[in-house]
Amino acid sequence: MSNVYTPAAGSASAPGTDTNLRDQATDMARDLKNKASNVADNLTNVAKEQVASLGSAAKGLSEQATSKIEDAVNRQKSVGANYIGSVARAVDRAAGEFEQEIPQAASYMRQASNQLQGFADTIDGRDLRELAGEVREFARQQPTIFFGGAVILGFAALRFFKSAGGGSASSMPDSRGPGMDSRAAGMDYGRTYPRAD
Repeated sequence: MSNVYTPAAGSASAPGTDTNLRDQATDMARDLKNKASNVADNLTNVAKEQVASLGSAAKGLSEQATSKIEDAVNRQKSVGANYIGSVARAVDRAAGEFEQEIPQAASYMRQASNQLQGFADTIDGRDLRELAGEVREFARQQPTIFFGGAVILGFAALRFFKSAGGGSASSMPDSRGPGMDSRAAGMDYGRTYPRAD
């Protein structure tokens, strides 16, 4: 720097030079402080921009995930409504079979069929949020019926999954262990096998 005063070796400092050096040091400190402040401001602005960018990217991903979940739920809702509709049609056909022998039972079955079909139409025609709100409202108004129905649906679902899972003995895992057949375990009662001497 050309503004810095450097006294010659062995010479005495000129009067007022200390003030000049002090002013230069103060100016340099002020410049350094301003530059550091500018760098900090720039870093802060870049960090804010990055955070905003990450926030909008996360919001976009969240909206995409929500949209995909809603699409999947709506598809399943339609499948469920179609299934309930097919049950309603089956009940209606069964009512036709009972029409001649037990007309009163056929009448009840047709009413049940109509209610099932109405329920299927309601499920298919409403938004998921509307359905959830109606279920909440029903649970608030009729808690006993709601919980009783939930228990019955739970048992029905359990029976359905057991029957759909192939609950027959042939599909159950063999508890005797690998390599054990029924003869080796002594479980073939009443049959005789030739002895392997």
